[in-house]
Amino acid sequence: MNAAGVRECWHDLKKDAASGVDGVTAAQDQENLEENSQALVRRLATQCSRATVVRRCSIPKDNGTERPLGIPALEDTLVQLACAKVLNAMYAQDFLGCSTGYRPHRRAKETVADLTCTLQYGWYGSRVEADINSFFDHSDQDWLREMRAQRMDDKALRNVIRPWLTAGRLDTDGTILDPETGTPQGGVVSPILANVS
Repeated sequence: MNAAGVRECWHDLKKDAASGVDGVTAAQDQENLEENSQALVRRLATQCSRATVVRRCSIPKDNGTERPLGIPALEDTLVQLACAKVLNAMYAQDFLGCSTGYRPHRRAKETVADLTCTLQYGWYGSRVEADINSFFDHSDQDWLREMRAQRMDDKALRNVIRPWLTAGRLDTDGTILDPETGTPQGGVVSPILANVS
Protein backbone atom coordinates (compact mmCIF):
# COMPACT_ATOMS: atom_id res chain seq x y z
CA MET A 1 0.00 0.00 0.00
CA ASN A 2 1.32 3.41 -0.91
CA ALA A 3 0.29 6.95 0.08
CA ALA A 4 -1.83 7.31 -3.07
CA GLY A 5 -3.73 4.15 -2.11
CA VAL A 6 -4.32 5.51 1.39
CA ARG A 7 -5.68 8.77 -0.06
CA GLU A 8 -7.93 6.82 -2.44
CA CYS A 9 -9.33 4.87 0.51
CA TRP A 10 -9.72 8.11 2.45
CA HIS A 11 -11.99 9.42 -0.32
CA ASP A 12 -14.13 6.26 0.06
CA LEU A 13 -14.60 6.88 3.80
CA LYS A 14 -17.99 7.85 5.17
CA LYS A 15 -16.97 11.33 6.24
CA ASP A 16 -19.70 11.67 8.87
CA ALA A 17 -18.95 8.31 10.53
CA ALA A 18 -18.36 8.18 14.28
CA SER A 19 -14.76 8.17 15.45
CA GLY A 20 -13.03 5.22 17.09
CA VAL A 21 -11.06 5.23 20.34
CA ASP A 22 -8.54 7.62 18.82
CA GLY A 23 -11.26 10.28 18.48
CA VAL A 24 -9.94 11.24 15.03
CA THR A 25 -12.58 12.23 12.48
CA ALA A 26 -12.20 12.34 8.70
CA ALA A 27 -12.28 16.15 8.84
CA GLN A 28 -9.38 16.22 11.30
CA ASP A 29 -7.39 13.71 9.27
CA GLN A 30 -7.93 15.75 6.10
CA GLU A 31 -6.04 18.69 7.60
CA ASN A 32 -2.75 16.77 7.23
CA LEU A 33 -3.85 14.07 4.80
CA GLU A 34 -0.61 13.81 2.81
CA GLU A 35 1.58 13.68 5.90
CA ASN A 36 -0.75 11.23 7.71
CA SER A 37 -0.92 8.98 4.62
CA GLN A 38 2.85 8.78 4.31
CA ALA A 39 3.27 8.10 8.04
CA LEU A 40 0.71 5.27 7.88
CA VAL A 41 2.46 3.72 4.86
CA ARG A 42 5.81 3.86 6.70
CA ARG A 43 4.32 2.13 9.76
CA LEU A 44 2.74 -0.56 7.58
CA ALA A 45 5.99 -1.12 5.66
CA THR A 46 7.99 -1.51 8.86
CA GLN A 47 5.20 -3.53 10.51
CA CYS A 48 4.96 -0.93 13.26
CA SER A 49 1.26 -0.36 12.66
CA ARG A 50 -0.91 -2.08 15.26
CA ALA A 51 -4.66 -2.55 15.35
CA THR A 52 -6.18 -0.37 18.05
CA VAL A 53 -8.97 -1.28 20.40
CA VAL A 54 -12.37 -1.07 18.71
CA ARG A 55 -14.90 1.25 20.35
CA ARG A 56 -18.12 -0.63 20.85
CA CYS A 57 -21.59 0.89 20.94
CA SER A 58 -25.09 -0.54 20.71
CA ILE A 59 -27.56 0.17 17.93
CA PRO A 60 -31.28 -0.40 18.59
CA LYS A 61 -32.97 -3.05 16.45
CA ASP A 62 -36.58 -3.11 15.27
CA ASN A 63 -37.43 -5.94 17.67
CA GLY A 64 -36.44 -3.91 20.75
CA THR A 65 -33.05 -5.56 21.26
CA GLU A 66 -29.69 -3.98 20.55
CA ARG A 67 -26.97 -4.91 18.09
CA PRO A 68 -23.34 -4.37 19.13
CA LEU A 69 -21.37 -2.32 16.62
CA GLY A 70 -17.60 -1.92 16.57
CA ILE A 71 -16.12 1.39 15.48
CA PRO A 72 -12.44 1.08 14.47
CA ALA A 73 -9.97 3.95 14.65
CA LEU A 74 -9.69 6.00 11.45
CA GLU A 75 -6.32 4.53 10.41
CA ASP A 76 -7.60 0.99 10.95
CA THR A 77 -10.63 1.84 8.81
CA LEU A 78 -8.39 3.11 6.00
CA VAL A 79 -6.25 -0.03 5.98
CA GLN A 80 -9.37 -2.21 6.25
CA LEU A 81 -10.82 -0.46 3.20
CA ALA A 82 -7.66 -1.22 1.23
CA CYS A 83 -7.68 -4.86 2.36
CA ALA A 84 -11.39 -5.20 1.60
CA LYS A 85 -10.75 -4.03 -1.97
CA VAL A 86 -8.01 -6.62 -2.42
CA LEU A 87 -10.09 -9.41 -0.85
CA ASN A 88 -13.20 -8.52 -2.88
CA ALA A 89 -11.16 -8.69 -6.09
CA MET A 90 -9.55 -11.95 -5.00
CA TYR A 91 -12.75 -13.76 -3.99
CA ALA A 92 -15.30 -12.21 -6.41
CA GLN A 93 -14.83 -15.07 -8.88
CA ASP A 94 -15.79 -17.59 -6.19
CA PHE A 95 -19.19 -16.09 -5.41
CA LEU A 96 -22.32 -16.96 -7.33
CA GLY A 97 -23.93 -14.16 -9.33
CA CYS A 98 -27.04 -14.45 -7.19
CA SER A 99 -25.03 -13.88 -4.00
CA THR A 100 -25.61 -10.27 -3.00
CA GLY A 101 -24.93 -10.23 0.75
CA TYR A 102 -22.21 -7.74 1.68
CA ARG A 103 -20.90 -7.53 -1.89
CA PRO A 104 -19.86 -4.34 -3.69
CA HIS A 105 -22.42 -2.79 -6.02
CA ARG A 106 -25.08 -5.31 -4.99
CA ARG A 107 -28.04 -4.82 -2.72
CA ALA A 108 -30.42 -6.96 -0.73
CA LYS A 109 -33.24 -5.35 -2.73
CA GLU A 110 -31.90 -7.12 -5.86
CA THR A 111 -32.18 -10.44 -4.07
CA VAL A 112 -35.72 -9.68 -2.96
CA ALA A 113 -36.69 -8.73 -6.53
CA ASP A 114 -35.10 -11.91 -7.92
CA LEU A 115 -36.81 -14.07 -5.30
CA THR A 116 -40.16 -12.40 -5.90
CA CYS A 117 -39.96 -13.07 -9.62
CA THR A 118 -38.73 -16.64 -9.14
CA LEU A 119 -41.35 -17.46 -6.54
CA GLN A 120 -44.11 -15.99 -8.66
CA TYR A 121 -43.13 -17.24 -12.12
CA GLY A 122 -40.29 -19.73 -11.74
CA TRP A 123 -39.70 -23.29 -10.75
CA TYR A 124 -38.66 -24.01 -7.20
CA GLY A 125 -38.78 -26.85 -4.75
CA SER A 126 -38.43 -25.01 -1.48
CA ARG A 127 -37.67 -21.66 0.02
CA VAL A 128 -35.33 -21.16 2.95
CA GLU A 129 -34.90 -17.98 4.93
CA ALA A 130 -32.14 -17.77 7.50
CA ASP A 131 -30.87 -15.14 9.87
CA ILE A 132 -27.72 -16.23 11.61
CA ASN A 133 -27.90 -14.85 15.12
CA SER A 134 -24.80 -12.85 16.10
CA PHE A 135 -22.85 -14.17 13.11
CA PHE A 136 -20.13 -11.53 13.27
CA ASP A 137 -19.63 -12.17 17.00
CA HIS A 138 -19.38 -15.94 16.68
CA SER A 139 -17.57 -16.70 13.42
CA ASP A 140 -14.63 -19.02 14.00
CA GLN A 141 -11.31 -17.15 13.73
CA ASP A 142 -9.30 -20.35 13.18
CA TRP A 143 -11.55 -21.22 10.23
CA LEU A 144 -11.15 -17.70 8.84
CA ARG A 145 -7.38 -18.01 9.14
CA GLU A 146 -7.46 -21.35 7.32
CA MET A 147 -9.69 -20.00 4.54
CA ARG A 148 -7.42 -16.99 4.02
CA ALA A 149 -4.29 -19.16 3.96
CA GLN A 150 -5.73 -21.29 1.14
CA ARG A 151 -5.98 -18.34 -1.25
CA MET A 152 -3.60 -15.72 0.10
CA ASP A 153 0.10 -16.16 -0.54
CA ASP A 154 0.81 -12.69 0.78
CA LYS A 155 1.88 -13.28 4.38
CA ALA A 156 2.09 -9.55 5.03
CA LEU A 157 -1.59 -9.15 4.11
CA ARG A 158 -2.56 -12.06 6.35
CA ASN A 159 -0.56 -10.50 9.17
CA VAL A 160 -2.38 -7.18 8.74
CA ILE A 161 -5.80 -8.87 8.99
CA ARG A 162 -5.11 -11.07 12.03
CA PRO A 163 -4.85 -8.25 14.63
CA TRP A 164 -8.25 -6.84 13.60
CA LEU A 165 -9.86 -10.12 14.60
CA THR A 166 -8.19 -10.22 17.99
CA ALA A 167 -8.19 -6.49 18.78
CA GLY A 168 -9.88 -5.73 22.07
CA ARG A 169 -13.31 -4.17 22.06
CA LEU A 170 -13.85 -1.22 24.38
CA ASP A 171 -17.36 -1.84 25.72
CA THR A 172 -19.80 0.91 26.63
CA ASP A 173 -19.08 0.41 30.34
CA GLY A 174 -15.32 0.98 29.84
CA THR A 175 -14.22 -2.66 30.06
CA ILE A 176 -12.07 -4.14 27.32
CA LEU A 177 -13.31 -7.43 25.92
CA ASP A 178 -10.74 -9.75 24.35
CA PRO A 179 -12.59 -11.72 21.68
CA GLU A 180 -11.74 -15.32 20.93
CA THR A 181 -14.30 -15.56 18.14
CA GLY A 182 -15.86 -13.29 15.56
CA THR A 183 -14.97 -10.22 13.60
CA PRO A 184 -15.73 -6.69 14.74
CA GLN A 185 -19.19 -5.90 13.40
CA GLY A 186 -18.83 -2.43 11.97
CA GLY A 187 -15.31 -3.01 10.69
CA VAL A 188 -15.10 -2.35 6.94
CA VAL A 189 -13.28 -5.63 6.30
CA SER A 190 -15.75 -7.76 8.31
CA PRO A 191 -18.33 -8.27 5.51
CA ILE A 192 -15.84 -9.77 3.05
CA LEU A 193 -14.34 -11.92 5.82
CA ALA A 194 -17.88 -13.10 6.61
CA ASN A 195 -18.42 -14.09 2.98
CA VAL A 196 -15.07 -15.89 2.85
CA SER A 197 -15.90 -17.97 5.90
